[in-house]
Amino acid sequence: MIKTPTILGLLVLLPGLAISAARKPADPAAAVVTNAVENMHSRPTSSSDVVSQALLGDNVRILKKERNADGEDWYRIETPDTYPGWILSSALRLLKPGDKPYASSGKIFVVSALLANIYREPDVTKHKPVKVAPISVVLEVAGEKNERWLEVNLPCNTRAWIQHGDGDIREAPWAWPRLAAGDMVALSKRFIGLPYFWGGTSPLGLDCSGFVQLVYKMGGIPILREADIQFEGSGLVGVAAGDEAAGDLVFFGSAKDKIIHVGMMIDAEYFINATVHETPTVRIDRLKDAYWQKIYQGARRPK
Repeated sequence: MIKTPTILGLLVLLPGLAISAARKPADPAAAVVTNAVENMHSRPTSSSDVVSQALLGDNVRILKKERNADGEDWYRIETPDTYPGWILSSALRLLKPGDKPYASSGKIFVVSALLANIYREPDVTKHKPVKVAPISVVLEVAGEKNERWLEVNLPCNTRAWIQHGDGDIREAPWAWPRLAAGDMVALSKRFIGLPYFWGGTSPLGLDCSGFVQLVYKMGGIPILREADIQFEGSGLVGVAAGDEAAGDLVFFGSAKDKIIHVGMMIDAEYFINATVHETPTVRIDRLKDAYWQKIYQGARRPK
């Protein structure tokens, strides 16, 4: 995914991306996302382009409010990675002055399943799931029932239940630990076969930069949202051609200032990426294949 870089995006303090809850105390322009996955649009209308997505429990900044021609209220928000876009007001719970950001203290539940069902009661048979939590989502823990079930406080301020096996209990504030390259490769392979979706940041659909950003975030390496900025300004270092290794990001485009695609090396020869080339999915490709070599512009590695 590629858009125009912004000064704000280039100047962001990257360690602040470790987890959406790790933010300063809420102000009147703060909110939390209440839907599982919510599209962010280029304009305050659902017919406009999807530019990214916000996930359940994301603490966001509100930049502007606008009512469109259809009478819908929209907010221009900024996600924890400083990415801006328009989102329907119904997908947010506004925080009052003095409120703490969601899941910023106490016990939290970090979702490790690709998609975790959330139930009204601690029983999978009585009711359909009330919500789905994508991988990397962080929820507030309300209490425990038994070894299988955990009660959580959802961002909409209602109680619900999730199964212990879908994640891990941690204590906030919390940050993703740094993973070794081999562990990041293993993590990335869990997404193989998931669909490509322009602007996507969850297992329901991923674009190229959203995919590597998610893997890097869970690997303890926060980077920015777009492929061109990841190439130029995410605190990564250049890698000489032929020295590519597992965990490196590889970038593609017609020129170094026209990056349009990114993937992650899984060894010295192959990389994993969310692509529309041949099949619109997360898949593994060979870096030296003619198609990719023609547009290959270089690799970047975490410091």
